[in-house]
Amino acid sequence: MFDTILQDVATRYGISLEKAKQLLGMLVALIFNEKRGGPAGFVDLFRSQGLGDLIASWIGHGPNQPISPAQLQSVLGNDLIGHIAQRAGVDGSTASAAMSSMLPDVFNTLTEDGQIPVGSTIPERLHGYLGGIGDFMHSIGAGVIGAGAAAVGAAGAVGHKAADAVGNLGNRATAATTGGNGSSGGSKWWPWLLLAALVALGLFLLSRCNKNPEPAATTTPAATTAEPAKPAEAASTLPRLQIDNQGGTVNVNGQLADADKTRLTTALTQTFGADAVKGDINVDASTAPAGWLDKLIALLPDLKAKGVKFAIDGDKVKIDLSGVPEGDRAALSDKIRDAFGAFEISGLYDKGAEALSKLKDGFSADDLVKALSLMGIRFETGKATITKDNMEILTKAADTIKRAPADTKIEVDGHTDNTGNAAANMKLSQERADAVVAKLKELGVTDGTLSAKGFGQDKPVADNGSEAGRAKNRRIEFVVAK
Repeated sequence: MFDTILQDVATRYGISLEKAKQLLGMLVALIFNEKRGGPAGFVDLFRSQGLGDLIASWIGHGPNQPISPAQLQSVLGNDLIGHIAQRAGVDGSTASAAMSSMLPDVFNTLTEDGQIPVGSTIPERLHGYLGGIGDFMHSIGAGVIGAGAAAVGAAGAVGHKAADAVGNLGNRATAATTGGNGSSGGSKWWPWLLLAALVALGLFLLSRCNKNPEPAATTTPAATTAEPAKPAEAASTLPRLQIDNQGGTVNVNGQLADADKTRLTTALTQTFGADAVKGDINVDASTAPAGWLDKLIALLPDLKAKGVKFAIDGDKVKIDLSGVPEGDRAALSDKIRDAFGAFEISGLYDKGAEALSKLKDGFSADDLVKALSLMGIRFETGKATITKDNMEILTKAADTIKRAPADTKIEVDGHTDNTGNAAANMKLSQERADAVVAKLKELGVTDGTLSAKGFGQDKPVADNGSEAGRAKNRRIEFVVAK
């Protein structure tokens, strides 16, 4: 059922199908981790990191929002990612990138009917992806993400549990009949033991057929292991924060969990100095942990630039760089996008957006495509998924294209660097160009105005020998269609 996903990941990240399968199997084990409350607990784990809207998009129908490797690391933790990477025989960055690539489609498939699977028993249809990772499933029960998860390690053999129980009871019945040593002193007990065995088998078969058991009727450990998810459910208020650096005085306000406030206050003091930090942050027991806090703390030195206004509320970031020297705005915007690319960001400085805003009425198609080509459109690593931080920029582009001269036709060209397989790069470049066209149409551009073409790695504009050069080669360009 996941063969296409595995093939895509293996090709994209240059790993074997077996390694991709191992990563997928370990991902499934984490989703059904018993002590985390199974799939429902997995959802709550994302909610506790401020990623509730993201994982909600994977449930049922509708487009799946992408998750970046950094976001997955913030949810699972670097130690667990490293453990998974070591088990699969790949490096940590490959493991996090491959699993973040697979996770949306995998979780969407598990919830294709719009319902989160009940309990923590791994469905039989997934057992084929668990081969060879039994030691991993036992290890995650030994303290990596929770002592009770070892039960998940045995999920691959769930179909044998009832048979084992019946066999054991049958053996006991035989022992009772023979008195345990071949005598017949216990024969009066064997009918009752046999009846108990049949009841156990019947209960097992009933549980396998009942896809939606009532919570009250569930007496297995899976029902009680959902308890750890309750604190996350209670945390209904999303964390928020505003930072305004004006004239060297940093005004802060917002609402965070108590532990997060302590960490941030310490970081602010270390970065700006105790005398420079003003304002206060409210603490409320209902506030969810700020999954973005580590990213923000790492970004604080860049927010020392005077005139920066930065605000984050849930998964939305708003910045104001109008008070920052013009020459510094692009670099600061790039750093904010690097840290919060999976967030919807408004206020970014973008050369293309600035050029579009300067176009006067009556602009030509050539003027338009030159401005559009300056846009820094970003995608998930190795994927054709446009990151959320592009929304404001693409909205500006769509609005401008709609003002273009009548009958203007524009070709959207996708390009990659030379990393990986050339055929895969050609495919990826076409998919990225298609994704931009689809998004601009979604934003109101008339059908038929845009076309897409992928060139793969064939038209570099810089040296692929350096990361800076490869970054320039990974681009979207706009040309007037002939």
